[in-house]
Amino acid sequence: MDRDERRRLADANVVARFDLTRERVADPRGGTARFGAVEVVAIGVDAPYFNGVFAGDRATTPQDVATAVAWVDARGLPVSVRLHEDAGPDLRAAVEDMGLVAHSLLLPVMALEPLRPPPPPPPELVIRTGGVELHDDFHVALESSDVIRRVFGRTLVADAAVRVAVGYLDGEPVSSGAAIRSEATVGLYAVATIERARRRGIGRAVSWAAIEAGRSAWGGTIAVLQSSDVGVPVYRSMGFEEVTAYFLYARPTT
Repeated sequence: MDRDERRRLADANVVARFDLTRERVADPRGGTARFGAVEVVAIGVDAPYFNGVFAGDRATTPQDVATAVAWVDARGLPVSVRLHEDAGPDLRAAVEDMGLVAHSLLLPVMALEPLRPPPPPPPELVIRTGGVELHDDFHVALESSDVIRRVFGRTLVADAAVRVAVGYLDGEPVSSGAAIRSEATVGLYAVATIERARRRGIGRAVSWAAIEAGRSAWGGTIAVLQSSDVGVPVYRSMGFEEVTAYFLYARPTT
C-alpha cells in the first residue's frame, strides 16, 4: 500500500470517528456538511477540536474553508481547521485571516501496515479489552475532563465499531486506548497513561492491545493514529511510519 493510500485511509478514519461520535453525542448543535473539497463534522461540544473542518484535499479553496468555518460558527460552536502540511501559503494565510491561529507544532499522522500480533506486555500489567463494561475504568485511566467523558460516552464505547483497552497495575486502571473502525482501518485514539505508570512500556502495551482488539473484531489490516510530538518515537518503535501531518488551527482563547 503506497503512502497516498495510507494517508487517504487515515483521513477517512478521523472523519468516521468524528461522525460516529456526533451520532452518539446527539447534540442538536452537531451536524455534518460538505463545501467543495472540505468536509465538516461538528460533534456539538464546547471544545474546538471536536468541531472540525477537514481541509485535506489538494483541491481545497479558501472559499471552501471560509464557508465551512461560517457554518460551524452559525451553530454556536467553537471551530477548528485541519490543513495538511502541503497546504499552500495562500490557503494558510486565508485561514489566519479568519482569526484562527495554528498550533505551534504540526500534528503527525502515522500508519502501521500490515498488522501483526502484539508482543507480550510487561509482566506486572493486566490488560482488559472490550466495550461498555470498561467505560468507567477507561475514563479513570484517561483522567478525563467532562468534555472527554461526554465525547467518549457510554453509547459510543458500547458501539460495535469501538473497542477500548485498559491497563491495570495492582488492580488500578492506569492506561487507556481506544480503537475505532472505518472499513478495514483501525484508528487508535485516547491513548494515555497516568504519571506514576509512565516510562515502563505500559502505554505501548495498551496501544498494541487496542489495535489487536480492532484487528480481531473487524479484520483490520492497517492501523492509523494522530500522534503528539512526544508520542512519535514510541509509535516509530512499534513500526508506525509518518504519512502526513496537519496544521491545526483554532481561535485563540481569551
